[in-house]
Amino acid sequence: MAKGVRYRVLERALLAQGCTPRLGKGDHVVWYCPCGRHIAVAVRARIVSPCVVRDIMAKLACLPEGWLE
Repeated sequence: MAKGVRYRVLERALLAQGCTPRLGKGDHVVWYCPCGRHIAVAVRARIVSPCVVRDIMAKLACLPEGWLE
């Protein structure tokens, strides 16, 4: 079960896995996985909601299990 996390924690975990960010519209950030086939969008908010965290984990399926621990 995913839980809400601070954006900085999510950002550091994605960067540690080799993901690359690109600014989207407004406060959105588009994240690309290292293989280049998967894309997820995160909102630059203080706390990222559990629903968005679950969505990111599902869309970036090529990342290893437990990458956000």
